Amino acid sequence: MNKYFQGIMWSLLVSTNSWSGTPIFTVNPNVTGQSQLVQGQTGTAIYTVTNTSNRNLTNIGLVNLPTGVTYIPNAGYQYCNSTFNLNAGQECLIKVAINSNISGNVQGGPKVCFSATQPVYCSQPLQVNQLSTQITPGPISSSCQDNISNFNYELTQTFDSSVIDSGTIQSWGPGRNQLLLSPSNPNLTSCPTTNLSNTAGISWMQNRVIAAEDFWVKQKLNYCHHHVPDFATPAISNGTPRASITSGGGFCSTATDIMPGSAYYNQPVRWNYSGTGSETSNNWLNNSAMWYGVDCSDFTSFIYNFAFGIQFNSDTGYQAGQATNGSQDNLTPNGQTTLNQLQSFSNTNPNSPAGVLVCKNGQTEQELSQCGGFGTDGYFSVFLGSSTRPTPSNITPAMLNLLQPGDLIFLGFAGSDGNNPTSMVTHVITWTGKTVGYGANNINPSQIAPESICPNNWQPQIGDWVIIDSHYQGADYRVFSSCFYQNNIWGVRRVIGYMASF
Repeated sequence: MNKYFQGIMWSLLVSTNSWSGTPIFTVNPNVTGQSQLVQGQTGTAIYTVTNTSNRNLTNIGLVNLPTGVTYIPNAGYQYCNSTFNLNAGQECLIKVAINSNISGNVQGGPKVCFSATQPVYCSQPLQVNQLSTQITPGPISSSCQDNISNFNYELTQTFDSSVIDSGTIQSWGPGRNQLLLSPSNPNLTSCPTTNLSNTAGISWMQNRVIAAEDFWVKQKLNYCHHHVPDFATPAISNGTPRASITSGGGFCSTATDIMPGSAYYNQPVRWNYSGTGSETSNNWLNNSAMWYGVDCSDFTSFIYNFAFGIQFNSDTGYQAGQATNGSQDNLTPNGQTTLNQLQSFSNTNPNSPAGVLVCKNGQTEQELSQCGGFGTDGYFSVFLGSSTRPTPSNITPAMLNLLQPGDLIFLGFAGSDGNNPTSMVTHVITWTGKTVGYGANNINPSQIAPESICPNNWQPQIGDWVIIDSHYQGADYRVFSSCFYQNNIWGVRRVIGYMASF
């Protein structure tokens, strides 16, 4: 309908209406929509639409329904069609369904227009009678809950981005492939959530990412600079037999005992202990598992890919949010300014950091803008302001209680002699939210790995916080000791609830 004809029709409707300037429709509620729905429920609302003009109107319809609202035409006697006609003074019923499986609430409408395809004039119920439904999180489905640790579908997929002759692989091996959640039997695609109010969905994701890490810990794969855990270091790498490799691309740890200074020096390394048998380096070499594995940031990146199909950069600094051009290698969360800001996460940028930075009060920088503002030392970090000297006392036991399972903790180190101090991110670990103990939600002391960097205090004590990382002899559970982990926290990033590619 062209604008000239629209204008004539509008003038005709107003001039022929029984009271000029009033709506040509009324939309009045018969069954008011539910004010609150739990996710998974379906609501219903019914309205009477009346043609209050003195003209017969055709091709009337509903337009711009809120997300989650569906029109149900021909719902029964006296109900309107998908598009309908009303003579002057005539009325019919419209019925809409409200689907609660959405992010956010339902607000506004339904809007009835003449015409449905080229609206000239529209009416809605009075504001007090418009759709207004609050969606609250509901319990996770039994299919999701029963398959937190089900990775069968992921294991059928190719981890590598391409198939390459192993004889030509150099350095860190092939890139990773993006994995997918199971679409059927069971269908897990709707289990993850980015809706922070859906506490059941967030909890499911936290449990699943820890289950994914536990799965790979129990594979007893050694530490290697590989993007994916099923790639083996070539027998000859850059012309060097792999048994002779001690550094550089393709390196796998061959350490067989705890570092000097430890009471356990010269005793066999526990090698990702499974709870049975003797697991020495001899066992490791014999089953060839030591030539498979991933380093710290490749492991954290792979785990989120394996658990949800979430992709973010596997470089440690980029993953933390430092710029990819190297200009921010010494920038800390509390050292940011409006002119020198860490990178923001993106679901589409392959160089994106992982999720969002966490504030010292447990909120994120998205919930509390810039963690209270630049220059306030509001981030979860031992580095205060622009200083590159750590202040370990800034991390308190109360702050650790605010961390959530799956949070990524990035570590930086400062020079101790005052010369050219640096806070470059060099390591990343995963917070489990679990402690050492014998309960169902604890990590048994026998599962705690040795720590080469803290030779005197790696032995687990009941109640110690437990983290997972991949270094030394591989991805494993370790106690959150102060000498290496807590005293060097560069920052914390939260992925769950913020990034999504599922």
